[in-house]
Amino acid sequence: MHDDAAAQCRAYLRAHPDFFLREPDLLQELTLPHLGVGSASSLLERQVQRLRAERDRLQHCLDGLLQQAQRHDELTRHFSRLATDLLAAPSRSDCLAVVERSLCADFGVETLVLLADPAAELPGALPISAETWQRLGGERPAQAGLQLDAEDLAAFFAPPRQAPASLASISLQGRNFCGLLLLASADPHRYVPEMGTDLLAQIAALVSAALDRCADA
Repeated sequence: MHDDAAAQCRAYLRAHPDFFLREPDLLQELTLPHLGVGSASSLLERQVQRLRAERDRLQHCLDGLLQQAQRHDELTRHFSRLATDLLAAPSRSDCLAVVERSLCADFGVETLVLLADPAAELPGALPISAETWQRLGGERPAQAGLQLDAEDLAAFFAPPRQAPASLASISLQGRNFCGLLLLASADPHRYVPEMGTDLLAQIAALVSAALDRCADA
């Protein structure tokens, strides 16, 4: 473009700053080179990049919320199924079989160990005294990040059971029994002290009530 024509073009655009609003088709034919930091095109590119980054962040948050909602629905279905199966269980042995199936198959528990007072007559339980039950925090409905000493680990996880990297517990308390369900994992981050235990506490109350109901069966 000759200098005179360029000067005329600049003068016209300065006098008519709304020109491209009235002629938007011309924008598709223009090329704005990258002029370096501080140029109008660079600022526009940075604005676009920030908007895209914000869009991606919001999409990530939305995906996380959807996954949490799906997980909550899944846990609700599993809990409802556990409750229904326990109501139909005719004996303590059947109750414990239901619990083992549900915790392992539905809730993803890797290893499950039942501890109980011998007088409770819970099939398959390793015997512990009432003092040991209290020492392990049995009065609490549920615990995550439970710590056991070497003696307890050797007693409760004798071969072929693998020594756990993390533990949670579900307390069983009834009219004539006390016990613990130990939930063990090889993942050290599976059961940590800061995780929520509301669901485990609900399972503790449900299983304890079912075992109480079947006490005379």
